[in-house]
Amino acid sequence: MSDSVVAVVTFRPLPGRGPEVVELLAPIVAGVHEEPGCLLYALNEASDGSFWFVEKWATASDAERHASSSPALPALAERLSPLLEGVPVIVQGVAHPLGDPAKGAL
Repeated sequence: MSDSVVAVVTFRPLPGRGPEVVELLAPIVAGVHEEPGCLLYALNEASDGSFWFVEKWATASDAERHASSSPALPALAERLSPLLEGVPVIVQGVAHPLGDPAKGAL
């Protein structure tokens, strides 16, 4: 098992608001990339219009620091929530690299 922490955050923009969401997120993502312990913070879009972030943090402490005190998150929540259907769903856990270590975990 790895010390790193992986999270997936899923959310769905209101109809037609996807491009606005991406535009809003661009500078915020750049800031998160500079946070201590950020190994991956990648936005993805599904064919159904939903989005998901895949996050990887070097340690649980880094993930907790991001969740509790990232300067990006309060502004993100305030500006993003009016553009979304419902609230984002966050799933966080640790990797269990199986098989080839380079291919078995993020």
